[in-house]
Amino acid sequence: MKLGTTLLSLCKKRNLSIAQLSRLCGVPTQTLHGWTTGKAAANLDQLKKVATALEISFHELAFGEADPFEASSGEILKEIFSGDVRVTLQRIERKKRGN
Repeated sequence: MKLGTTLLSLCKKRNLSIAQLSRLCGVPTQTLHGWTTGKAAANLDQLKKVATALEISFHELAFGEADPFEASSGEILKEIFSGDVRVTLQRIERKKRGN
């Protein structure tokens, strides 16, 4: 039930309704209402989307407190890319003189 209480409190602080939060994060309104009443289980992917939309850490959303392992500067890492990347490193070798 901590998640539900935290979610309602965060929405109130940001002057957001559950429906508005749903549109911001892409998580169905029924799911968010279920979290607030304790009738729906939270899925990790959805929790991450909601935390990102609210600009808080996953830990803060799930547990209602600051993450003890997070930097105290208040900075939150925001994902800018998710996908596959191929990187190639090459070394330049110079030919020896006289060969």
